Amino acid sequence: MSKCVENDKLVEEMIESRIERAKTQEILLPLNRDELAASQAGNPWINRTLHTIGSEEGLINLKALCKAQGVTVGSYSFAVLFYAIAAVHIRKQGGNFPEKGVPTLYSDVVANLRSRVEPDPGECFNLCIAEVEIKEKIEKETTLFDTTRYISQQLKSCMEEKKLPLFAAFKQGVETGKHAEFFNSLPEGSYSEFLPSNKVAFKYPTKYSWGEMTSTHSLGSYWCPFFANQVILYHSVNGVLNYTTVCVDGENNVRDAQDVMDLFASVMENSEKINENTGVMDFVGF
Repeated sequence: MSKCVENDKLVEEMIESRIERAKTQEILLPLNRDELAASQAGNPWINRTLHTIGSEEGLINLKALCKAQGVTVGSYSFAVLFYAIAAVHIRKQGGNFPEKGVPTLYSDVVANLRSRVEPDPGECFNLCIAEVEIKEKIEKETTLFDTTRYISQQLKSCMEEKKLPLFAAFKQGVETGKHAEFFNSLPEGSYSEFLPSNKVAFKYPTKYSWGEMTSTHSLGSYWCPFFANQVILYHSVNGVLNYTTVCVDGENNVRDAQDVMDLFASVMENSEKINENTGVMDFVGF
């Protein structure tokens, strides 16, 4: 992607914006620095991969809830994740909503571009560029669906091409620029390398002569903490959501990551417990 863009200024601007944010951003679940140093002592760095699997009923109920509320599963899942992180933070502070409130949460989101270039490379192409940012200030009275709709508005705004300069430059290079001949020479749907993004169903065969694939999980050693304290992935396989978290190793870091993933998956899988008034304190007691 960066080779096709060939515009260091755009990349530098993205990095600079994240640096400015980091100067004022308050991390709700900061890494244990001793454990981080121990993980970095190895080559490659040692990280931990956590995973869990949902149920068919859970995904069916999740889709029904989102349809009834008029929201997308994507926006809802981001809101659930925000609330899960905030709730774990509140639990660690004693379980009461903090007097000074919960710090603003930020997330960099991948932009799924598989159907946004011509020719359309088909279902097997998932080029993800993390230049979409979403945020939310969770108040005690804020509801989960308030946040879901706010995130939806942010995503729709960000996905306008004029607000995705890196993608716009990439798209130009692929469709009409110096790299167009190479990309256009590939048969539709034949791009072999891809990055799987969240909420994408596993599109490939799951049944073989030797058995059936029931879940898939992504493992990573270099993912954290280069751009996130935790990397959380979720996608469906055979109508069941699979959840994966990659985090820095160590008792404290793994405990926080496990608590977030457990709460996130529990809410996603138990939609019958969610209503229009569900707020962050409901997550604390979930």
